[in-house]
Amino acid sequence: MKVENLKSSYLEQLYRGFYQAQNKKIHTARAQLTMSLEECRELAKEISGKPSISSLDLEQRWHLIEALNQRGAKIFNPKIPRELSKINETKAMLENSEPVMDAGKLYPIHLDYWNKRFPKDRRGFPSNKQLALIQTLWELYFEDHRSGRGLRGFIFRQTRNLPDGPVSAIEFLKNHHVKAVLVPLVRKARSVVKSRKKGDDDRNNES
Repeated sequence: MKVENLKSSYLEQLYRGFYQAQNKKIHTARAQLTMSLEECRELAKEISGKPSISSLDLEQRWHLIEALNQRGAKIFNPKIPRELSKINETKAMLENSEPVMDAGKLYPIHLDYWNKRFPKDRRGFPSNKQLALIQTLWELYFEDHRSGRGLRGFIFRQTRNLPDGPVSAIEFLKNHHVKAVLVPLVRKARSVVKSRKKGDDDRNNES
């Protein structure tokens, strides 16, 4: 097995193990508070906007455990391991994401480029998967080829008021810039995909 595959397998196992451990802590805290599952789901809704515990990512689960402790539970809530933080950010964007499914061969091409350029993780910087995802979503759903509207300009605007900003070149993004760049890209992509589906449904109904 290749080294990168071994590393990926290890990280995925670490992610699942931490996720399951958080899950147990949440339900242990809920039991300590005699809180119903519905009440806990409403608490999760305050964090993510959805009344669902299973849909929370690692960071959101950490905040849920904190909220349960503030209500009187006594549960140890360890910080998310550094090596999982990048996976957590990427999974939040990739899971159940129709735009990524629509990316075809574009995402793997970008990912291959970044893997070759940065074969090792860069401390404090986004993962290669995040860089590839940013490029892919931009090219599929944002690019309009107008002056000042390119990816560099977009990244500059999104990081202008953030620490270590503004940044324009994608390779100089820091970890704390990723959310500000990715969230609007994913939101726009989902909107476009939804609009396309509606158009397809309307045409099918007409025929």
